[in-house]
Amino acid sequence: MAERSNAAVLKTVASQGALGSNPSLSVLYMGQVRKIGNTYYVEFYARGLLYSQIAGPDLAAAQKLLEDIEAKIAGGESLTIVRDIDLPVFLEQFLNDAAGRHPPKTLERLRLTASHFSAFCKKDHPHLIKLSQVTPAVIESYKAHLAPERGVNPKKANLTLLLLQEILEYGIKTGFINDNPTVHVRLFPMPVVPRVLTARGKMVKDLLGKGVLLGRISILLKMSDIARLMYYANLIPLSREDMYN
Repeated sequence: MAERSNAAVLKTVASQGALGSNPSLSVLYMGQVRKIGNTYYVEFYARGLLYSQIAGPDLAAAQKLLEDIEAKIAGGESLTIVRDIDLPVFLEQFLNDAAGRHPPKTLERLRLTASHFSAFCKKDHPHLIKLSQVTPAVIESYKAHLAPERGVNPKKANLTLLLLQEILEYGIKTGFINDNPTVHVRLFPMPVVPRVLTARGKMVKDLLGKGVLLGRISILLKMSDIARLMYYANLIPLSREDMYN
């Protein structure tokens, strides 16, 4: 099958051999092999949940792994499968979901953040494969990578951490993790400048104070407006250009 994109679906396996001749059961256990970069991943459903597992650089081996997993599920061994997801697959799934929930500018900021964090993990934490391996210690390490001492604007760093919080919250929503590691990491301190807080600025401050994620607030207001309000309200001073180029 021709590869449609870098993360295209390469093959869908119905595991008819493991499931017998009942076509309705094949739908329940159908999985797929995906390619991201030079690595193949298998995705499958068990116990009503989506699972993802790294399979390596060989397509044939990935297809065999998926067939073995589906045979195990069909044999009633699904409880032995630990639910987790590889970070690149998770980030791709998040962006696909976010595309239907956020305006283009917000989606682009989330995409850039996901790409930047993924590149950081590959370089500084090469053994980090699973989403569950993203701990508060990893986020602290990422924060240090964004530190002003390294030439990164603290306003940009704080926005990046907030966007990453939005991304990882999707892991809780989909049941891959139980805790968002970003909430245990403090943002960079910003100088306090007295400003008159407008009604819209107060709304943003109240929503953030209640733990509402930046992405959800962007549904009510444009991200650029939120950035401007946060700047003038001195919540997290930002300019609308404060994002990675």
